[in-house]
Amino acid sequence: MSRSRLGFGIVGTGMIASVIADSIATSPNAELAAVSSRRIDSAKNFVATRPGVAAVQGHAVLLGRPDVAAVYIATPTIAKEDIALAAIAAGKHVLVDKPFINHGSLSRITKAASSKGVAFMDATHFVHHPRTTAIKTALTEKVGIPRSLHTTFYFPFSERTNIRFDVKAEPMGAIGDMAWYSMRAIVEYLRPTGHITKVVTVAERDPDTTAAVRASGLIAFDSGEVSTFDVGYTAGTVLMDLQLLGTKGVVAMDDFVLDWTNSFAFKHRDIATGYSHRTGLATRKDLAFVSTPSDVTGDAAMIKAFAELTASEHRYRQIDWMASSLKTQEYLDAIWAAAAP
Repeated sequence: MSRSRLGFGIVGTGMIASVIADSIATSPNAELAAVSSRRIDSAKNFVATRPGVAAVQGHAVLLGRPDVAAVYIATPTIAKEDIALAAIAAGKHVLVDKPFINHGSLSRITKAASSKGVAFMDATHFVHHPRTTAIKTALTEKVGIPRSLHTTFYFPFSERTNIRFDVKAEPMGAIGDMAWYSMRAIVEYLRPTGHITKVVTVAERDPDTTAAVRASGLIAFDSGEVSTFDVGYTAGTVLMDLQLLGTKGVVAMDDFVLDWTNSFAFKHRDIATGYSHRTGLATRKDLAFVSTPSDVTGDAAMIKAFAELTASEHRYRQIDWMASSLKTQEYLDAIWAAAAP
């Protein structure tokens, strides 16, 4: 294990764990040391095409390895807190897949990380993409004061044997899986300064599993900002639309979660990455497209940013990352509570 690279261990062997393993493999400042699963065969199958990566059974064995300095936790939501707290107690930095079981659970994780002096980050990819930084930098000029945000995030998905339909392992279903990104977009782009004043959520539930498979709603703040959202598995296509309205203009994207150009899900090099801008009396033909090209995927940029965060000279950023995670979960908890039957 190179001393200049952060040694990672991954807990979990699902699809997203594979995505992160691939990102670590291409990272200039991280490398994968080991992968754990409750079933050793799953771990062995996962590392079969990853030379030099160890397969271990159970996260306790992973946490005992000296070549593992950081842990990516890609388990069902119900198990994340216990594993994260165990990793922190072992002195490991933690990168945890979203969402969390609730704000209280996330708060316990972040407090433990702060007390132990290790890095914490939630694994939301799009916030690390250069486009996100570009939009936030241009907000004052192109949007003015953000007042309203609408997001839509759908993936067609109906496999009831999948863990997304298991209400014990993933209590929030599509709301936790998909609306997390809508709530994070509020944190990143709308940036309300006030408290929540109103929440409305209308949820559709699967008749067999009772899992939430779709939700539409609104969340408003006493500082004047309002966000509407529409998420789920039932649209029959992929939708990733975002529209941010402000006092000067509007910026919009149709791929705000995973860009069409270069993400783990899409590799359409003929589709430019960026966002559209509209102001004044502009018609459809007057829309301006602002290109924000990037050679790295959002998940790869996240791994690099997390590895930097673990270095002491960059730890000052920790407070901001934790605050963003906690706000996102606060908003998610609010819309989930409003979705109760």
